[in-house]
Amino acid sequence: MRDTERVPRIDAPTVAEHHVMRRTAIVAAARDLLGTSGVAAVTPAAVAAESGLARTSVYQYFPSTDALVAAAVEATFADSADLLADVVAQAGGPRERIEAYVREALRIAARDHNPFHQLTLADLPPGCVARVRVLHDELVAPLRSAVEDLGVPDAALVTGLIFGAISSAVQLVDHGHDLARTTAGTLAFVDAGLAAAG
Repeated sequence: MRDTERVPRIDAPTVAEHHVMRRTAIVAAARDLLGTSGVAAVTPAAVAAESGLARTSVYQYFPSTDALVAAAVEATFADSADLLADVVAQAGGPRERIEAYVREALRIAARDHNPFHQLTLADLPPGCVARVRVLHDELVAPLRSAVEDLGVPDAALVTGLIFGAISSAVQLVDHGHDLARTTAGTLAFVDAGLAAAG
């Protein structure tokens, strides 16, 4: 090797771990930009600046802006889905699981408190839309399972209505409404709906 040739700096014990660390940093930066400033802010240049890496490093892992947005959206959905599934799994019967889902969904919204919840499918790159639909189904799965176990007629409709109530409550929290009051009101609304549906 000539003296003028430089070995790329490795920031981890192994090359594989180095790649994982860099990809994780890039996705985290893309998530932050998506959450604080929306889809338009997620560009290779902005992600590079946010993550402290060179733009060429970003392109090494994600060849386009669309790929960056897709990775940020997927990571955000996956994080929320894992949290919801864990909390629901620790609850008791179907009603307790539904209540746990509502509480955790609103807690996540308050924790993130960013415009991510306001994104629509129209905001996303076309290649990302189909994947978001799958991720949404995974996000709702613990709620749907609890509603089905409750034995209400037309569980799919009831699940959709509960998720709609949660989505509206998330918007309220995003706009500054008190989390505890919004959660209590949403739970009362859902409970009344379940009583009517049963």
